[in-house]
Amino acid sequence: MHRAAQRFILIPNLYLLKTLAFGSYMIFFMSCAAVQSPPGGPKDETPPELIETIPADGTVLFEGGRIELIFSEYVDANTVEKAIRILPTMDPPPEIIYKGRRVYVEMPDSLADNQTYIISIDRTFKDEHKVPLAQGIQVAFATGDKIDEGRISGTITYKKDAAVQLWKIQDETDFTQFYQRVPDYVVDASDSGHYEFRFLSDGNYRLAAVDRSASGIPIVPERMIYGLPWNPIIQLGNEKEKTNQNIRIPDIMGGIKMIQGEWQTGNWATLTFSDKINDWESMVQIQAVSDDSSIVIPETFLDPLDETKLHVTLPEFNESKYITFLTNGLRQGEESIIDSGMIKVKVDTSQDTTHLLIRAPKKNFVLPIDEEKIESIQCVFSNLIDIEKTQNPFSIVQDSIPISFKSSWESMNHVHLTTEENWLPKTGYTLQILRDEIQPLYGQLLKDSVKVISFKTSEFQGFGRLIGSTINNGMEPMVAEVTSMEKEPSTFRTVVNLDGIFEMNRLPEGNYSLLFFQDSDGNNRYSHGIVQPYTPSEWFYEYIDTVKIRTNWDLELHQINLEQTP
Repeated sequence: MHRAAQRFILIPNLYLLKTLAFGSYMIFFMSCAAVQSPPGGPKDETPPELIETIPADGTVLFEGGRIELIFSEYVDANTVEKAIRILPTMDPPPEIIYKGRRVYVEMPDSLADNQTYIISIDRTFKDEHKVPLAQGIQVAFATGDKIDEGRISGTITYKKDAAVQLWKIQDETDFTQFYQRVPDYVVDASDSGHYEFRFLSDGNYRLAAVDRSASGIPIVPERMIYGLPWNPIIQLGNEKEKTNQNIRIPDIMGGIKMIQGEWQTGNWATLTFSDKINDWESMVQIQAVSDDSSIVIPETFLDPLDETKLHVTLPEFNESKYITFLTNGLRQGEESIIDSGMIKVKVDTSQDTTHLLIRAPKKNFVLPIDEEKIESIQCVFSNLIDIEKTQNPFSIVQDSIPISFKSSWESMNHVHLTTEENWLPKTGYTLQILRDEIQPLYGQLLKDSVKVISFKTSEFQGFGRLIGSTINNGMEPMVAEVTSMEKEPSTFRTVVNLDGIFEMNRLPEGNYSLLFFQDSDGNNRYSHGIVQPYTPSEWFYEYIDTVKIRTNWDLELHQINLEQTP
């Protein structure tokens, strides 16, 4: 038998045709080539849509097998597995196959009786043009004769992307240890923070919100950021829908941690914490342990320019290669404010030969001033100052006229300069520092004989007042908190009295968010809840509108309704 030569024909974007001749017979082999949208034209920004499921969404008496999801556009294969979850979670998870506009979910044949299974597709799902879904999708299939109707929904407050995890409580042990296993249900919160679980069966549930990067896994309290609702148990039964299950996720994980130590010079070191400790400085306890195991209680002071840094000096410093700094931490009830910790720091015994520098103020800075009180200049040095040997090295001049002022040392590198009469608004001044009149403990004097810093004052800071009344549900004590909408936000709090009245005076002009919370633990700060031992979060209510404070105006907010359906 004579074999003919092989011929290859490429039909663009359609098929690869391979023809073989065997005598009088012709055999054709066809395989799909890559399918792509034709080039050119306007950019496609239309979100993909789920247009059909096979079997249909809402199918009952489902026995398992393949579920086919058909979309309006070809999908981005890289997003399929990340975006699609089968709920309740299954081990191992079903196989997911992608092909063009279709996604196939291979469900096992051995499914639980009378269980509603949900295919949840979040907004990380994209089409081939990288356009995401307009909103998340959930479709349901039931092994029983009905689709479960339970719903749990709410809002997550968090600066980053969040996911919400839900556990159905199975037994007494699960009641306290639920967080140690994979959650039964997981959904992503939307850009606005909204989330919703649908198709839930009757039972008791516990809820937690986490950073989206940690979604779908057990909660490790020491390693994960999470928030809890104020309702410890969410019960679905006669009542099929529970709304307003709202959660706030903290910005940091657990308590504030001592994360770094650095030896500066002489007997001076600096400890750095994971967040600001200005509110807790007086309660932070530090011990210094030398190589010979001797323990010294150092003197401490907060860095005036960086409130995450605590300076320590050792008055009874013995020569040692290393000093270990310990903190016992700080707790309020079950909540850790500052974690206990230990940091070992190598002692630097080299001689400091650097010149003294002025860390603040900087040249040409603007001093914010207040018409009702005199604001001081903060002068911060790069080294510790021998205050006893330092005379008065400062002078303040306006148009060649000396200004009377008083100096007050706040710490060994920080002094306040306060004028006897108030500053003039939008006026130029000069601060002068004489090198020979200021004595650093280590290193050299200022490089220049006279350090001259020019600055200006601002307009007088404007202040307004916030007055409000609430309709609450009898919970007390209640705290009202406003936070400025700035890059470096400021927070102000006041107690709401038993009549539901609150008042905040001298709020700097600007825009604020307004939060109310039940201060159950009495620490005057919102508590996000902890899983072990289980403690729900404090109840809260976020005022929907922006609070706009204007100079010399009283803003009155009456009858704010704090009633919510739990």
